[in-house]
Amino acid sequence: MNRAEVIERLRRYRPILWRWFKRSLVATTAILIAFVAVTAVAVFGWSYDLENLEAGDPIVLTDRHGRVLRTVSAAHGLPRREAWVELDELPAIAIATVVHSEDERFFDHPGVDWRGIARAAALNIKERRLGYGGSTITMQLVRMIHHPNPARTFRKKIVEAVLALRLERALGKRAILEHYLNRAYYGNGAYGLEAAARTYFGKSAAALSDGEATFLVVIPRAPTAYDPVVDPAAAIRRRDYLLELLVERGAITADSASRARAQHLAIAVHRQPFEAPHFTEWVLQELPAELHRGGVIRTTLDLELQKELEHRVTSHVDSLASKGLGQAGAIVLDTQTGEVLAAVGSAGWDRRDGQLNILTRKRHPGSALKPFVYALAIEAGDNPATIALDIHEVPSSYRTQMVTQPERGPVRYREALAGSYNLAAIHVLEKIGIERLISLLRRAGVGELEQGADDYGLRLALGAAKVRLANLASAYGALVRGGTMVLPKLLLSATTESGAWTAAPPVPRRLLSPHAAWLVMDMLSDPQARKPAFGPELAVDLPYPIAVKTGTSRGFADTVTVGVTNELTVAAWAGNFDGEPTQGLVAMEAAAPLVRDGFILASRGRHPTLPEPPVEIVSAEVCPLSGKRPGPACPHRKHEHFHRDHVPTDSCQWHRRDPEGRIRIDWPAVVEPWARSMGRVARN
Repeated sequence: MNRAEVIERLRRYRPILWRWFKRSLVATTAILIAFVAVTAVAVFGWSYDLENLEAGDPIVLTDRHGRVLRTVSAAHGLPRREAWVELDELPAIAIATVVHSEDERFFDHPGVDWRGIARAAALNIKERRLGYGGSTITMQLVRMIHHPNPARTFRKKIVEAVLALRLERALGKRAILEHYLNRAYYGNGAYGLEAAARTYFGKSAAALSDGEATFLVVIPRAPTAYDPVVDPAAAIRRRDYLLELLVERGAITADSASRARAQHLAIAVHRQPFEAPHFTEWVLQELPAELHRGGVIRTTLDLELQKELEHRVTSHVDSLASKGLGQAGAIVLDTQTGEVLAAVGSAGWDRRDGQLNILTRKRHPGSALKPFVYALAIEAGDNPATIALDIHEVPSSYRTQMVTQPERGPVRYREALAGSYNLAAIHVLEKIGIERLISLLRRAGVGELEQGADDYGLRLALGAAKVRLANLASAYGALVRGGTMVLPKLLLSATTESGAWTAAPPVPRRLLSPHAAWLVMDMLSDPQARKPAFGPELAVDLPYPIAVKTGTSRGFADTVTVGVTNELTVAAWAGNFDGEPTQGLVAMEAAAPLVRDGFILASRGRHPTLPEPPVEIVSAEVCPLSGKRPGPACPHRKHEHFHRDHVPTDSCQWHRRDPEGRIRIDWPAVVEPWARSMGRVARN
């Protein structure tokens, strides 16, 4: 192609390019005009509702018997009236530190710092992560009031920006600073600088030294990381950095910064009642809107049981610390109502990672999901005598060689579930379909399970998805509730300035059919079925039967145990929040003892019970090897429970007598390689 042809093509192409550019420009301009119009209407069309800013009465959380658990200064950013301090009474250095560290252009923007947002976006792109948000002090205040949940979304950012613009028009800069300093969370139940000063130094905010004031205003950025009780050195390092920043920007002199650093910090926590910290934090996160403005709120917790369980959890972790165990937690539920009777989120609020809450945090449950695999198979027509193949060589879409457990060969569902055989569970899940298990777990609310079947794969049977311990415990309740579960219930009643409030009764959620739930419960409560895998004595042995299942994640980082009866459900987790593996601890050693302790403490001498079988459950004899009706050559027989429509009708074809009258086994073709490797071909 010569130069003339190239020029001619460009000449013809230029009008097309120009038309495309004009259309794009018109479209972009229209979008910008629409955005500006919508923003203008959103900001200027409505005023900010100042009722959101009114101080409220304290929220007093009590246990079910009226014993005070905690009095909080705020719920969802709502301050207590008696803890409010006007801006002029707060230390000037605290105000300066907040502005310079959180929002340098605070006095120059209308509530949203567009320049700061652009700078944050550029940094995010440069560093390829979403670490910078560009939030102003006003936007942070909006978040305290309207969106206390830490989950962040783009939609919430837009809403925060609109509300921040409205709030600036309604209040002005000084009032916004006053609200911010009186609402920010300073850890250990302290909301607002006044409450923080009294909590950590036993004095008012006005009496704080410069060193103390700058130390405290560090905390709201990361209350756990800068906790003055757990790691005061981290907060001091941050404070010293901010003092240098103030010097660089001319807010204070170098001598003032030196004096502030040199001032002694006599940190001594002056707490009001702060019982069951993880439970009360959970309550505040779930608090209904009608209770946000304060009152006396009676929770479901039993404080006496709570303290006993806290002691057991702490002692248990200490006893296994030499094996790499760093944390544990447990929950006790009333199975029928879902009421949370005790909830221990960690082995100590003031320990390392102690303020993380295992009850609502998602972790890998190991084999604790297997009961739901077998329940779905039973709903599809199988029964406890159906044979599962605990064999590597069975054709499968999953690389079973990754499973290190020894092969057990053909085993009945009863023994496969009670013994927690991994290969068997994988093959059963492959038969019923991964999507069905994902659907059931989502209905149970144990976790979001945001990935699809291809992402989890058959290892979902072994705990590939992360779940919440509290909701997993509730799901186990379905096994003794005829297939329905109720979510954890935290509140009973309340007395507020508006009058009396009573929590709604639980709404049952159908997970399983009654017969599938009962049969799985029966398998999990069968000590004889557990014996081949775990031996005659277990860490969960009690003077009464319970349905129980353990789970250990890959790498021994998480261990879970859940036990359930008609009256009580107890679940426990033991492991390390940071994912560090323990030294080979399995659930029967790490988590199961806490479930046993939970039942002993909560039953208080009573013997919990298991449900009677539904009317559709019948009993029949089977051959324990094939799971079919016993034939004339079967040497052994076992009684098994079935749905009346799923009783086996075929006789065992595995056992036969040879011409000499000896009993021999004709293994199915899929089992024969395993039998041959085990030396069990044609063996009595």
